[in-house]
Amino acid sequence: MMSSGGWFVRLARVLLGALAIVAVGRQFLVEVWLPGFSPVNFFSYFTILSNIAAGLLLVRLGVAPGLGNRVWLEWLRGGMTVYMATTGIVFALLLDDGDLGLTLPWVNTVMHRVVPVVMFLDWLVVRPRARVGYGRALSWLFVPLAYVTYALVRGAVTGWFPYPFLRPEAVGGIDGVLLHLLFMALGIAAAAVLVAWLGNVRVGERSEERVPV
Repeated sequence: MMSSGGWFVRLARVLLGALAIVAVGRQFLVEVWLPGFSPVNFFSYFTILSNIAAGLLLVRLGVAPGLGNRVWLEWLRGGMTVYMATTGIVFALLLDDGDLGLTLPWVNTVMHRVVPVVMFLDWLVVRPRARVGYGRALSWLFVPLAYVTYALVRGAVTGWFPYPFLRPEAVGGIDGVLLHLLFMALGIAAAAVLVAWLGNVRVGERSEERVPV
């Protein structure tokens, strides 16, 4: 296991976090000049939001790993591991049809493959400094729930949905949307418990710090 304060871990976190942010910024520059571009639509993709958040967190952990409340930082790190895993798995199972649209190939690779793997490896390689209660781990589901609620409500008003599985006419109606969301919720819940377990078994029995249940 590596220490969060080691120079290699810190440098890797800063560089890979910066890569995620640069990828989002580069894609923004590709689209911003196009007719009808909507910045609200651009930042309404879970992929975009999760990559920005993961990038910022990695940079933060790389620059100052010992600064701040370690309990809540580990909770955030575990949550971002779950969110990036969701981004990567949903893309692989539901969205990777070979049509990248306007997305640059290298940006697509970074956002949907590289950063999800980086966050998972970071969680496995760098030992968490505090335990995460399983009840608290399930609170990681709040962000996807809030996102889906936003996307569905805004889509009902504007007619624009960020992903085809949220668009009723693309998946056989409302029942199709709900079925997709049910399976995703179960998958994210399972991922949250798994991530928490993978962290907790490596913290060590002597550690008394934990995110409360």
